Amino acid sequence: MIGFDPMASERHPRSYKIVVFFERREDGGLRAWSEQVPGFLLSHRSADAVLSDVQPALEGILSAQLGYEIKTTPLHDIKDALTDCGVLEPSPEHIPDHVEYAALAA
Repeated sequence: MIGFDPMASERHPRSYKIVVFFERREDGGLRAWSEQVPGFLLSHRSADAVLSDVQPALEGILSAQLGYEIKTTPLHDIKDALTDCGVLEPSPEHIPDHVEYAALAA
């Protein structure tokens, strides 16, 4: 799971750090996943589509797994990071290998 006991309602953690990995697809699209969140995998030909889906997907999966509402926020502006590395350019050469997210009990 993500390193804690979700059934311990007396000890709901207030925040977690989730690492989301990004990888360029062979067709120019983008893939995102997290080893800490089972079931979280996004892939689309449009990098913007993947980027816009990361936060709501994390929130939905984590909320369902933990049994209480979770809100997430990137710890760094993901679009800026991917632009800086050339991912959002027509012929990118580098992408960050991960972006960290904070997950907070709502």
